Amino acid sequence: MPMLHPHPSGSTDRITPGAVRVESESHVSITLFDDRSKLQQVVREYDTELAEGSGFTVTPDGVIVTATSVVQSDRDARIYAANRVFAEYFKVSIPADFEKHTISDPDLNIRLQACYPPRTQSSTCNATVTTTVIAYPYLQPPLPQGLKAEILHTGDSPVAPAVLKVAPAGKEGLPTVPLGAALGTTVESIDVMTLTTPPSAKAPPKLDTAHFDPPGSRSFKKEDQPKVDKLVASRDSIGGAVIDDGKSEVVGLLAGGGSFPATVTPVEDIKSALVAAGVSARRGPVDVVYESALASYHNKLYAASIPVLERVLSQRQDHPVAIEYLRIARTKANTGEDAGTKKPSTAPVAKQSTGISPWVWVTGGVVLVAALVAIAVPMLLKRRRGGNGPGGGPPLENAALVTSWPAQTEMFHGGGGSHPSIPPPPPGSDMSPPLGQAQLGQPMPVQVGQMGMQKFCTQCGMRLGHAHRFCGFCGHAADMP
Repeated sequence: MPMLHPHPSGSTDRITPGAVRVESESHVSITLFDDRSKLQQVVREYDTELAEGSGFTVTPDGVIVTATSVVQSDRDARIYAANRVFAEYFKVSIPADFEKHTISDPDLNIRLQACYPPRTQSSTCNATVTTTVIAYPYLQPPLPQGLKAEILHTGDSPVAPAVLKVAPAGKEGLPTVPLGAALGTTVESIDVMTLTTPPSAKAPPKLDTAHFDPPGSRSFKKEDQPKVDKLVASRDSIGGAVIDDGKSEVVGLLAGGGSFPATVTPVEDIKSALVAAGVSARRGPVDVVYESALASYHNKLYAASIPVLERVLSQRQDHPVAIEYLRIARTKANTGEDAGTKKPSTAPVAKQSTGISPWVWVTGGVVLVAALVAIAVPMLLKRRRGGNGPGGGPPLENAALVTSWPAQTEMFHGGGGSHPSIPPPPPGSDMSPPLGQAQLGQPMPVQVGQMGMQKFCTQCGMRLGHAHRFCGFCGHAADMP
């Protein structure tokens, strides 16, 4: 079995609040001239419906898009008025429609044909037509009289977009639809949103699914074409929004009828018409809050969606979809259907891995031990090098001490003299301690002998020169006596 194409990831209720029913009607004032015996003028007033269709709101301040054929009908109200006034005055049978007819009486037939437009010097009728367009937004409760619309722009053909403007009720503006960027080549599954009557909660927008073949071509699949032709023939669907199921955006409007086959006018043409009318599509504050509520509602978080839906209704209390969804959300909130109240699973939770391998710890320990060894061994070797003479001390005679701080060399010569400030020791005595017994933290050890007083570093045991203030080996400060 072949795989079906993917169907909507979004929801058409993102679009439906912006649906609008559009109806146009004409008021005709006609004067019939009868000069057979004496000149008489017969004046009549007629109201007639011209066209009806669907549309959608693209700005919160009431800009509406529909098809041009909905507001500029191919039905001429002057023909309708001529048929009516001629039948009433001359008492002949003529249908009250928008077609030109003939009658059997030759003289009256000449007068009838002269009554039809266009007007000439020999015309027997003069008619003035005023067209009124009424828009019915999708609100609850509905507006019985609708909203009078001003025509901002019409196209050159019946299938071109027309732009209207109404004065919306409510300071936050009307709900709007999101317009897509373009009717792309990937658009296949669509919905046509239409209104057969002025909308209300009991008469919501109607949605019919169809498919482009190939995608984005505006040509319908063979099995869908009869359905689309039927929609166009009913006239109620003309101007209705064409919705991309994949993105839940309006990508065109349905048009056609009469001598024009059913077609989709792309969103690119809609945007061009808006530019010609001096407006641009935009969403309103009601739309922002409403779409936030849809996110919770469609994820079955009913309790969480309630305050957001209530906020929508605080801005637009006649928002029909928000009214219905709030009713459903209150019914299902905190029940088994509410995804936000489901109990968490009691299954044991696996311990979360830290993502660090045990070998990292082993390697780190080895590196640490190696670093400690690398520091300790040189220090021990320094200590060993500090005592290289007999008994652990350096050679006592003719020692040349080289220091790095200050950089100098001093020679201590053995022989008769002693330090002038220290009396010589008694013969045969040795007052100097063993060289290797210098203790850290003790007073500077000295060794008195034939070379005089000798000093050693209390930090590392290295022999110091007489004038040295720092050990030339380890840099330790010498405590001068």
